[in-house]
Amino acid sequence: MTLASLPLDFASVRAARRDGFSAADLVAESCRRAHATAGDGIFTALVPAAEAIAKAEALQARERAGEALPLLGLAFCVKDNLHVAGMETTCNCPAFSIWPAESAPAVSRLEEAGAVLVGKNTMDQFATGLNGTRSPEPLCRNAVDPAYIPGGSSSGSAVAVARGLVSFSLGSDTGGSGRVPAACNGIVGLKPTLGLVSTRGLVLNSRFLDCVPVFAGTCADAYEILDLIRGHDPLDPFSRPDADAIGRGPVPEGPATFAVFRPNEMPFFGDDAARCAYEENLAILAAAGHRFREIAFAPFAEAGRFVFQSAMVAERLVEYGAILAERPEAIHPAVRSAIEAGTAYSARDAFAALYALQDLKRQATAALSGADALVVPTVPTIFTIEAMLAEPIARNAAMGTYTYFANPLDFCAITVPGRSRGDGLPSALCFLGGAGQDHVVARLAGAFTDAARPAT
Repeated sequence: MTLASLPLDFASVRAARRDGFSAADLVAESCRRAHATAGDGIFTALVPAAEAIAKAEALQARERAGEALPLLGLAFCVKDNLHVAGMETTCNCPAFSIWPAESAPAVSRLEEAGAVLVGKNTMDQFATGLNGTRSPEPLCRNAVDPAYIPGGSSSGSAVAVARGLVSFSLGSDTGGSGRVPAACNGIVGLKPTLGLVSTRGLVLNSRFLDCVPVFAGTCADAYEILDLIRGHDPLDPFSRPDADAIGRGPVPEGPATFAVFRPNEMPFFGDDAARCAYEENLAILAAAGHRFREIAFAPFAEAGRFVFQSAMVAERLVEYGAILAERPEAIHPAVRSAIEAGTAYSARDAFAALYALQDLKRQATAALSGADALVVPTVPTIFTIEAMLAEPIARNAAMGTYTYFANPLDFCAITVPGRSRGDGLPSALCFLGGAGQDHVVARLAGAFTDAARPAT
């Protein structure tokens, strides 16, 4: 196999190294692919190829000197709301410009492990959207079918992995941005427990809800990255003090009990192919001996509304209030509308929202008692770009039907590809667990992907 045809999943890259390709060769190939897509709306900025290759060569010399670099040979990219020292952070709004002196800890840990950054990814502006069209032209296109939305807000991060430009990427997730684009492009999207990965160096929508997800081709690859970037950060006040310990316990073997929403309460927005794919994916779990327990969707749907339809949206004014006041014309109209909504709420409204959310957490915990995990379709449908632009508010909200509630309820989650839909578009299942249950959903999702893989 030549480098030009090499898949960039971790196993393939490591096999190529054993076959004699250098880390610099592999990074150069990733750079070649990334720079060839410079006009495709996937990246907001690219690292010069010579610079990335020089980093790979220096890392390879360190490995020869005896240093352990587990990610050597792997190239990655990050969403343009994560700081990289010496690269501009714009959140895909050219008028919003930060030149950070330090990289986000998640980025630094990956580079310390031998990975090489090749670029920063496009996104729904200010990470406000789940569809990928709320950004300057050229729009990022779905990797499976370019007529369809790529999902957002981490659109470029997902598409770069799905198109084989990099081995993995990082994004951000407030209401589904680490899961929706993964599902739309047929890859894995891992959303860790809140506070498990430091959010220092991330331009935040919400200190209460934001986390750093991982996009990769396989569950094993995604969790390998999570294990490298996780851990307590004493400089991040929202970092979990137990972040070095949770999510590592023993995992029960054998059949699991999955909570599922009552079918008559689940919207698919008229997409029969999506509903059928979800049922087929559940059938794969059933065939493996897993059991299901139906629960009400209503409290989860209500919790999901807190992301954009409560006083909690006012928190976005902390980061974006200044540009909203000084340069409103620089903000995408749909994004501006979402951020402006925060100005209508009072401090009293915010406290009332926090109280109500705490009660919903109680209800959700009770509903999931006795279940190993909750399993849902990651997205209820997927729209064409044309359809999304025709009705951007309602259809964007539809994409978050089964993702919005995860962070308000403090769940960990991972979305993995399921069986292809009847129309050839990807389907996905999302496995969710309580805070600190990352290792449990990892096992369950990994077993599903093995069972769902077509026989060869």
